[in-house]
Amino acid sequence: MSRSWIHFFILTVLILSACRSEKTAPDSLTEAHKEIPDQEGWNSKVTATKNGRLEAVVQYGHMARYSNQKRAFFDEGVAVDFYDLYGRQRSRVTAERGELFEATNDITAMGNVVVTSDTGVTVLTERLGYRQASAKIYSDVDVTLITVQGDTLYGTGFESDTQMKQWEIKKPRGTAHAGVNLSPEQLRRRPASDDSSAAAPQP
Repeated sequence: MSRSWIHFFILTVLILSACRSEKTAPDSLTEAHKEIPDQEGWNSKVTATKNGRLEAVVQYGHMARYSNQKRAFFDEGVAVDFYDLYGRQRSRVTAERGELFEATNDITAMGNVVVTSDTGVTVLTERLGYRQASAKIYSDVDVTLITVQGDTLYGTGFESDTQMKQWEIKKPRGTAHAGVNLSPEQLRRRPASDDSSAAAPQP
């Protein structure tokens, strides 16, 4: 065997060995599902309450609950409905998957997240969280917000009450169709006097 063929053979073995040793880092959902869940459910829902009052309802395609982690994971589609003090549904979050932290009733939605509300505001992002203690929804990734007037705002980071009356884009950028001022002062919402004006940025 010639020296050139020997070099070629050695190089080929090294490349194949490197390919076999390459691994994809697992995400938290994959790690959690290595265990056998204590409880599973399909096409059902769970509720989150505070002081006996209904705050949110999580509907899912599939749920896997792990008691040692005090978490429930949802996949096959998930929707979260948020309710006001009077038990009226005011907004909805839909996503590909999510998880519920049982100790705090905090919720995280992931994958093609869409938030709609009766104020007319729509938010699109890839990850959104809900903290029950503050009754806030938030995101720390890129967001697109569409107002009731059709203005489109872009930014990174978002926070709002669950009724979408008071919202804030943390790092605004992009354009708006109706000449809306994109300065941080104008993107910080204040309480509206009624629902009909809640989605319009203050002049």
